[in-house]
Formats: sequence, structure tokens, C-alpha cells
Amino acid sequence: MNKVIISCDTTACINKKEAQKLGIYVLPLNVIVDAKEYHDGITIDNETLCTMMKNKAAISTSTPTPVEIETFFDRIFEEKQAETIIHFTISSKLSSMFSLFTNLCKEKYGDKVIIVDSLSVCSFMGNLVRYAVKLNNEGFEPKKIVELVQKRVGTEVVRFVPETMVYLKRGGRIPPAVAAIGGLLGIKPVLKLGTNGIEKEGITRTLRKAYLSALNEFAKVKDLDLYEIHIIEFDSMKICKEIKKAAEEKFPNLPVYITPMSINVCAHTGPGTFGVGLVLKV
Repeated sequence: MNKVIISCDTTACINKKEAQKLGIYVLPLNVIVDAKEYHDGITIDNETLCTMMKNKAAISTSTPTPVEIETFFDRIFEEKQAETIIHFTISSKLSSMFSLFTNLCKEKYGDKVIIVDSLSVCSFMGNLVRYAVKLNNEGFEPKKIVELVQKRVGTEVVRFVPETMVYLKRGGRIPPAVAAIGGLLGIKPVLKLGTNGIEKEGITRTLRKAYLSALNEFAKVKDLDLYEIHIIEFDSMKICKEIKKAAEEKFPNLPVYITPMSINVCAHTGPGTFGVGLVLKV
């Protein structure tokens, strides 16, 4: 049987303990603060980044270097004697990571490394990785794993609200029409993350209306019992606990989890950002 190893980067919000349990490899991503490079989960975490951002540090992100990518995959092949690696990247609508990994791996590894565009972020991407692990453990061949995973790509319903549009504007991750909302006094944009990237879903004056609107959208989804609710937070735990309570009251039979936002998403959205999404269970 073809020995398959699943891998991803830290966008998927899978910590070291869970990664070891799942038997996967996770590539730490880079965050640049005041021209100094840090590695997610090694030399920086969300709390530290939050403090830096509140202190007005200059924040940016960068893709891994070709050397970092090759070292990462070479290590998996050496340590696990893998024949095939299936690697998940952040949405190609938000980063050049997918094309970078695809081109580099095709040249060096041929069909031994398969790159999957999650078209997602954070724990929503994480569930795709977990599903791939489940399929791998059940003995599916690599191509079938990818085929079944891709049927789930884009099925999540995700809404998020940044405290400010400053960071999204700076990173160029949003269309000008959406960026303009940030200048309206007392108005917060409700954004959606989909297969086309970040788009405006609506506007709100209260955070409560924003999350209640999202929960109402969830109620329209067919076969709701196949899903779970993920609430992602960056320096927004108070509102996230409020959302969790409301979600549990509205959907008493669905699991509801609060999870941290991935550090690269934090860097582009800023402190105070929260999101809520409906995602298929593993």
C-alpha cells in the first residue's frame, strides 16, 4: 500500500499536540514585525502578535522560501519513508502559496507531492486536513483522498467582522468597494470568505446583529446535522463567548467550538476580529 502522509501549514490552526495525534506535519508560517522575521508557534504566538499590533508595529507576512519548502518535504520523506504527501495550503484567493507550492513541488517531486487548495483558512481549513487524515486511515488511495476532500472545498459558510479595516486595506486583501466601508463612522462590515476570496456580505452597527444574521444563514443549510459551528477569535473572546451561547441556544444539537485565528490571518485583520462559520463535521 502507498504510504501517504498528510501535511499543511499553520493556517489550519492545528497545534503541535493534535498534529502528533493525527500523524501529520505542519509547516510554521512567517510573520514579519518591524522588519524582523518570526515563525508561528516557535518564536511568536497570537498573544505576542496582538501586543505588537496594539503598539503600532509594522506587520506583514511572507510565503516560505523555496529552501524552507524543500526542507519541510525532504524531512517528511526521510522520517516517514513516505511515497506520497498530500499538502494543504491557504486559499489561493488570499495568498500565492498554492501556486508557489504547486510549481516548486511539480519540478522537484513530480507526482509524489500533491498540493490541495483549501480555498479556506483557520479551523475551516483544519477540518479538510482532518478529513483527509480520516480517509487516509481508512485506506483510500491518494487520488481518491484528494477527490473526496475537494467535494467538501467551498461547502463551509463563513462570516467575519474585523474591528477595523486598516489591516485588510494595508494588505490589499479586499476590493476597494469593501475597503471604503471602513471610513463610515459607526459602521462595521460583515465579510464573507468564499471561493472568490473576501467579499462584503453586509454592514452593521452592532456586533450582535452581525452574528445573529450569520446564525440565521446557517439555519437555511440543508442536512444541518452534518455540520458543526466554529467561532474564530483574535483578541475577541468576550464576543465569541456571546456568539457561542447564542449558537448553542439556536442549534442545540450542533457542536460549537471557539478556536484561535491563524496568525497569518490575524496579521491581516487585526485585534478584535471574530468570525463564525458552519463547516462539515469530520
